[in-house]
Amino acid sequence: MEQLQTKPKTFGEILDHTFSISKKNFGPLFLTLLIIFAPLYIFDYLFMVLSGISLFRGTSGGGFTEGVLNNLDTAAATQELVATNLGIGMEMLYLFVSTVLAIIIYPIAQASVIVATSKALKNETWSKGQAIKGAFSRFWPLIGSTALMGVIFGVAVFIGFLLFGILGGISFARDGFGVGFIMSIIFGLLFFAAVAFFVTKLSMFFGAIVFQKVAPGFSKSWQLTKGRFWFTFGLFIVFFIITILLTSVMEGVSALLLGGSLLGRVLTDLASIITTLFMMVGYTVLFFDLKTRNEADDLKDMIASYKES
Repeated sequence: MEQLQTKPKTFGEILDHTFSISKKNFGPLFLTLLIIFAPLYIFDYLFMVLSGISLFRGTSGGGFTEGVLNNLDTAAATQELVATNLGIGMEMLYLFVSTVLAIIIYPIAQASVIVATSKALKNETWSKGQAIKGAFSRFWPLIGSTALMGVIFGVAVFIGFLLFGILGGISFARDGFGVGFIMSIIFGLLFFAAVAFFVTKLSMFFGAIVFQKVAPGFSKSWQLTKGRFWFTFGLFIVFFIITILLTSVMEGVSALLLGGSLLGRVLTDLASIITTLFMMVGYTVLFFDLKTRNEADDLKDMIASYKES
């Protein structure tokens, strides 16, 4: 049996561990996510069928490039077809139910991968039921804290756009593309840099909720990322680039071969499961690395192993 690494990992080791765990546990993790996402997907597929979407090949107006771009935005395309073919009432029902399901399902799906990955990191066996049960045991803290994080981030971005628009408009009205307009752009960049900083510092709240029984977990996340901002931010950027590439390739192939059809949506959803799986495995590996660095988990594990022996 492979020994659990109790020392902090390097940037490359975290990426390597992420790929390794994702590969070894791909089947069970994929099925776990598929089970959790099933209600949301089935609801979407039902409305797609009722809206008259083709099973194998959808059609879209415009040229080839426009058709591909439109087909990539499957959620918006479904909403548009529901409104056109079923009416505004059914569109509102679709938006309400799908939003509620997403708010509930996505945090539970992500937490399930975190629970399973934590077992894999310790070379422990796990089952899909254990992962899902572990996620639901923290249901309300996860839902509430995720919603709070979303509200904070949304308000910050809205304020940033509002201030940038006001300052940019005033500056442009005064002297066109002069010093004032350039200063407003610099202000916008600084503002979003600040948002990126706080989002990164608070990013470990999700893992803290699952494993450390706290909510909303913002202060714990701030402690875990102490002195590791650039390390954490850099890993998130790499994870984001990898998932964007995977999503673009898989959704691009789906759009080219199947267009906006029901089967194309199925393939797009399967691609989403794969990227969610990879991101959350990487998140968990990073979370435990930060715990090791900041809370001396390596020493605790060694003491526990010594006592057991």
